[in-house]
Amino acid sequence: TEPFEAREYEIGFQSALDPFSVAKIFVSFEGGEVHIEEGYFYYTGLPGHFRLDLGSFRQQLGELNRWHLHALPEGEYPLVLQRFVGEDGLAATGVSVYWPLPFSGRAGTYEWYAQATKGSNGTLFAGGSRPSWLSQLSGFWQFSRSTYGQLRVTGLYGTNPDTGLATTLGALAARFTWRPPAEGTRKELTVRGELWALRRRFNDTGPTRLGGYVDGTWRLSSRWIVGVRGDWVESPDPAVAGREWAVSPTLTFWESEFVYLRAQCTHHQDV
Repeated sequence: TEPFEAREYEIGFQSALDPFSVAKIFVSFEGGEVHIEEGYFYYTGLPGHFRLDLGSFRQQLGELNRWHLHALPEGEYPLVLQRFVGEDGLAATGVSVYWPLPFSGRAGTYEWYAQATKGSNGTLFAGGSRPSWLSQLSGFWQFSRSTYGQLRVTGLYGTNPDTGLATTLGALAARFTWRPPAEGTRKELTVRGELWALRRRFNDTGPTRLGGYVDGTWRLSSRWIVGVRGDWVESPDPAVAGREWAVSPTLTFWESEFVYLRAQCTHHQDV
């Protein structure tokens, strides 16, 4: 048996600096150490409805990488995210540009992100320091008053000349949600999934590794939510051909608007 231990405490600070800019800082306390998970400010009201972020932020990779741990439908990030970019997800220091595309209608509503950051992630870039580049295009479709869908396509590229490493990562994320307008606090079904493809080439040689997950949550009432996630991922190490899969059912009880309790079990296997 293991003693009870608090995994992480997180505090978020947000302040409007003036009518055009906002600062956000997220601080976590884990294992007796203090970490700045995010610290950035962003400008709104720019011409063309652009938004500019500067600082250290979680990147727009797939869907769940942008979410903080407490907001996830399960107690940890999907296996593909942990193995391909690290247990805490992909965060970096740099600049981000957001643009809601100036057209919408029955064909959907679209938005675009472009990010240039320091490529220091140990898994992706072997701790390098050269710039990495990310672009994401996402679409939103309202099928009816109660149902909508989202689709995100992300591409990331970076190098580490010291090791001869060039990394390319692509992610396709989809989400479908059913939520009756008159019963949105009591009924909701969400199904989401992501498929990632990672290629790490050392001196122009290296395999492409795949991974992904499918996740479903069902709100039984205003307090109870059940869910299950299935994970599958190949090893990102070019010298290892192993695979992992896992199944994680959950039961969440919202004690209040601000506090929830969650029970989760995970069956994990290496192949």
